[in-house]
Amino acid sequence: MKKFVIYKLDRRHRGYKQFTHYIVPVWQSNLNDKLEFLSWRKWCWETFGPGMERNYAIELGSNQFDVCRWAWHTPEGVKRLYFASEKELVHFCLVWS
Repeated sequence: MKKFVIYKLDRRHRGYKQFTHYIVPVWQSNLNDKLEFLSWRKWCWETFGPGMERNYAIELGSNQFDVCRWAWHTPEGVKRLYFASEKELVHFCLVWS
């Protein structure tokens, strides 16, 4: 069963300058699915280093600061993980697909 859908960012998306892709989990909104999303975030933090909220990464991504390799966005039921390059995305997919 497919656990997430991958989207490639372009000019229509917020954060397209800092990130190349984001994933959205496919789930039924039950507790186990929410816990799995938290496991993904924990794994990203341990693997890629500290992340931050997508909006903070966008604000800090003005070439003055070293922006994180991944971020999350979780407003009002939306769950997304953003990746700075295909390298991080592929690593995530190999582990979690």
